[in-house]
Amino acid sequence: MRLRHRPARDTSHRYELISCALVGHVLVGTDVRTITPEDGLIVREFDALRWHRCLRCDSWFPRQPPTGPTRDTIPPREEITVPLRGPALRDRYVLRLIAAERAIHVLVLGGLAVAVFLFIGHRATLKRDYVAIVNGLFGSSGGPDARKGLLGDFRHLLIISPTHLYEIGFLLVAYATLEAVEMVGLWFAKRWAEYLTFVATTLFVPLEVDELVTSVTIVNLAVVLYLLLGKRLFGLRGGHEVDEARRRAGGGWEAIDRHPPGQPVPPPG
Repeated sequence: MRLRHRPARDTSHRYELISCALVGHVLVGTDVRTITPEDGLIVREFDALRWHRCLRCDSWFPRQPPTGPTRDTIPPREEITVPLRGPALRDRYVLRLIAAERAIHVLVLGGLAVAVFLFIGHRATLKRDYVAIVNGLFGSSGGPDARKGLLGDFRHLLIISPTHLYEIGFLLVAYATLEAVEMVGLWFAKRWAEYLTFVATTLFVPLEVDELVTSVTIVNLAVVLYLLLGKRLFGLRGGHEVDEARRRAGGGWEAIDRHPPGQPVPPPG
């Protein structure tokens, strides 16, 4: 006799399969001495083998009974932690992808802030070096070529007052801090982080309307739409209560009970 493997949710299982491939399957009863018929939802015995159902992806895996069991029976459901699955697991992947994008922002903004403050601290030396380079290349009069390209950009930085540079530096620090808070909150799937990310991202989207062809703006618009519609912010599509009900229905013991295991059938041939 063998256990027929029947996927519970076809292609919607892709996130569960990815998680199991990355961190391993979640099997219960591998250290139990006795398996009862009541345990058939997650553990079954056939032909001196035990078949364990992964609580995340619903796949079945054969194992030999333990030679040194540490428990007599399967623990009650209250003591078994069901891993994330269904909509909750999908949301975790999407939110962590957004968090990774925010981490890139933090690194870039933090690097720019450090560069600004270093520039302020060495402004006099850099200005002296800039004048020496321009005089060496274009003469003491400079000329229009000295205002083009990289030298021209550097000249604009030297024109900016130190007070304004400090303002730019602290603004970059504040923006990087905001992105860092979003990153941490989204990584741990906090509801407040979803609202914070939506509001912060929405505030900057109008500044990028003339750059809709750029990938940065497209990503920001995608994040806004996902948080607004997919996560049901501000009561849309039923709000947080509907979102929580959807997550409960697609995860936990409710989902496991709703998708019973396959039935034992004779092996082919």
